[in-house]
Order: sequence, then structure tokens, then C-alpha cells
Amino acid sequence: MERRKALKSLGWGVSAGLFMPQLLMSCKKESTGPEVKYSGSVAVIGAGAAGLYAADILRSKGIKVTVLEASAILGGRIKSFRSTTQPSSSLFFDPTNPSIADFPLELGGDVVYGSNSIWGSIMSDLVVSTYDLSGSTNQFILDNNAQSGATWGADADYNAVQNFIAGLPNYSGSGVSVQDASGVSTRGQALLNSEAGNFYGSSSQTIDAGALGQGLKLHGMEVPKPDGKQLILKANLMQDVLASRFSQVASEVTFNTPIQSIDYSGSVVVMTTKSGQQIQADKVIVTIPISILKNGGITFNPGLPAAMASSMSRIGMDDCVRVLLDFKKNFWGVDTGFIWGGTTVPQYFNGGVGRSQNYSTLCMNIFGSQAAELSAMGPDMVTPILSELDAVYAGQASEYILRNLNTDAMPALYTIQDWSKEEFIQGGISYPMVGATNNDRVAIGQPINNMVFFAGEATDVNGDGGTINGAMASAERVATQVVQSITNP
Repeated sequence: MERRKALKSLGWGVSAGLFMPQLLMSCKKESTGPEVKYSGSVAVIGAGAAGLYAADILRSKGIKVTVLEASAILGGRIKSFRSTTQPSSSLFFDPTNPSIADFPLELGGDVVYGSNSIWGSIMSDLVVSTYDLSGSTNQFILDNNAQSGATWGADADYNAVQNFIAGLPNYSGSGVSVQDASGVSTRGQALLNSEAGNFYGSSSQTIDAGALGQGLKLHGMEVPKPDGKQLILKANLMQDVLASRFSQVASEVTFNTPIQSIDYSGSVVVMTTKSGQQIQADKVIVTIPISILKNGGITFNPGLPAAMASSMSRIGMDDCVRVLLDFKKNFWGVDTGFIWGGTTVPQYFNGGVGRSQNYSTLCMNIFGSQAAELSAMGPDMVTPILSELDAVYAGQASEYILRNLNTDAMPALYTIQDWSKEEFIQGGISYPMVGATNNDRVAIGQPINNMVFFAGEATDVNGDGGTINGAMASAERVATQVVQSITNP
């Protein structure tokens, strides 16, 4: 109930294409003063989903909040193609002819998991048009052959992978990788890595099977119980939806303010920016990616507790590359959703499914060591990607890829978001390394001295780590922790 109250406690900003029902607007209570009487201030570091939502909840309770964002835009890892107009070290495309897809181009995640999740509820409340992927058909690659699950139904290796994944929530082993726990044959390893490795932010060799299973079991026990729907936005960008939902908080964001150190040794917290500016607050919520925390992007005085540092060492965040390729023909199947089981690209997604009948776009998320190899290649990574698709689809990828006709070489057109090279992110999503448990995520989210608090998808304790919903759930938790530190010091 508190989740729904928090979502509706403020006025709503509305961007183009988003509509706020008047019924919800009319239900706002008359102001009776701040719910939490507090003369101090709270600073939130990071204007991604977790930071904006935490600030929104606290602001709705009458607490003074400021948000400090290292970059120049809202959203963190929720990023659209529209938000970047020039190539950089992290984004590559032909500036004379970028992607021509007539549907939203996401440079972060594509899918909203659960229409009744926090993120899904925001879509519903803002009346955002979505498409349910249950209407699509997934393909699975074995022996360079992509077929539906129904077609592979009698294949022993396909069934071994699917049965292992289905049983993960009840897996009781510990300290063992997904690959070692699965017992899947060599022939099925790429499919296993795709569905139970890359999908969760790394590879089947590096993710702990027990910790992954524990998270999946917790996810299934959430209240409300997940409805299992997988939605994509038909006409709006996720970044626009985030900005619209949290438009009231946007005025509290200070951009281009990377925090370099946090000193909580005194009666107030002193944050020092990269330029040397000092900012004070009574309490601070840190929502930066765990990759930045682990590599010392922010230093703490006193240092972080040993238990927290130990737990952080067991939660990984690998390289991540996002690739969008446009084709003149859909050769993989108009009704296809995901294509699982590649080796160069473990996970392909049909970007136009349910959204477009005109343009054919494949969207690819690659994590882990494979992403690191592609990242080192820069735009040349398109060549091995096309080679893999050619092997699976009889040369049609090279035949139908859109090309730059203004040069003699006629190179393929592409859009590449290299999250590994984003200065303030440096990777994809968090995952449990071999030896981790869900208690490690709990430890990372523990407050320090009722002054420094932590949120972000890596700190989600309900099985949604690595997702937008996990980031938002962590914001609800951290907002509760802050309020409790004020009302019960």
C-alpha cells in the first residue's frame, strides 16, 4: 500500500504522448504540513531510477532533498538514442544516417518485467502504450539453427537447459557457477550462457547458481506477486517516461557534479566534487553503480565497513555493449521476440515486434568477457556480429543490412552504446559472482551511522537486482531507512 501511496503523492509532469488521468489528480489530499518534520537536508548522489525515486518519496514527506548528478542528463542507465546527439567514446554511429527505426530506441534495457511491478505500475498510471511480448515467439540457436521452443521440443540439450533454468529457484548448491551446476553438454552451453548468464549481466561461468536461484525464488515471493508479463513501450522512450514521472524532482537536480569523496566523520556529511567544491548535507543517499564504488570512484572517510567491502567484492558488474542494427528485410521472423543462444551475441531482440511493420531492427545486449572483446574492437564489432547472423540465417544479414551508400566501401550502418566506456557507469548490471549470496546485497544496502545510505539495483534484496524495478525497490527501502533515522534516531 505504501508503494502505491508513494507513487501518487506528488503532482505529475507530463511529456509528449503521456497522459495523466484526471481521476488520479483529483484524489490528492489537502496539504497539512510535512509528514516528517525535519530541519536537516538529504543529498542524493545519482539521478538514475533509484536516485530520482528516493528523492521523490522523501520530498513527498516534506524533507528537503537535493540530487547531485555526475553527468548532464537524467536517467543513469535508462538512456535513449535521442538524449545523445554527438558521437563519444561510449556511443558510435554514422552521424549522417543514424538508425531509422520508427519506434523508441533504447540504449539501456528494452523490457518492463511485470505490469504490476513498480516500473510497470508507472507505465500504467501514465497510460503509456505498451506491447506484451507474450504475443511473440522466441527462437533458440543450436547447431547454427534458430528454431522455436516448440520445434526444439524433442531435443535433449534444449530440454536440459530449459529444465535447469526452471529449477533454479529451488537450487540448493552454493559456491558453484551456473555452468558447473547445470550439467549441460557442450552443445547446449551457448544456449545456457545466453539464458542464464548473459541475461543476468555476465556469463554462466561467472554467475553463482545458488545466489541466482535464491534471487529468483525471492522474486517469485514478492508482494504483489509478479504477473510475469514482459512489456515494451510502443511509442515512448523509457527515459522520457522517467523524466515525466519525476518532473517535480528534476528541479532539485544539479548536473555535471561528480562527487569524488564523502566525509562523514563529523556532525554533517561533507561531499567534495571532482572540481574541489564542498557540499554539505545531514544525510546522504549514494545510488551510483557498484562498479564505481568498487573501483574507488568515490572515497569515504572513514572507510566503508569491512563487511560491506567484503560483500561488494562478491557482487560483479561486467562490461556491457548495446548494438542496434537496421535491415531492409526481417529475415528472422516478424513475430519473433528474443533469439537466444548466440556466441558472439548471446541475446538478440526483435526491436520492431508489436511496434513496426516498416522497419526491421535487431537489438543486442552483450555482457561479460564477450562484451569486453567487442568493446576493444569499436565499430569493427559489427563484422563478427554479421558473420554470426549469416551463419544462422544463410547469409541474409550481410545481404540485407542497411549500408552507407555515400562511400565506396558501403559500410554497415550501426548504433553502438558501449556502457563500459561511460565514465560514471563503467559496466552493465550487477550480478552475484561465484561465492556470493543474497546476504551480500543486504550488506551493501546497510546504512552507516544513520548518515550515509545506499540504494541502486545492486542493493535490491528481493530478487530484482540488475533491473529497473530492483533500483526502484531499493529506493523505497532506502527512503524508509532515512525516515526511520529521523523519527527514531
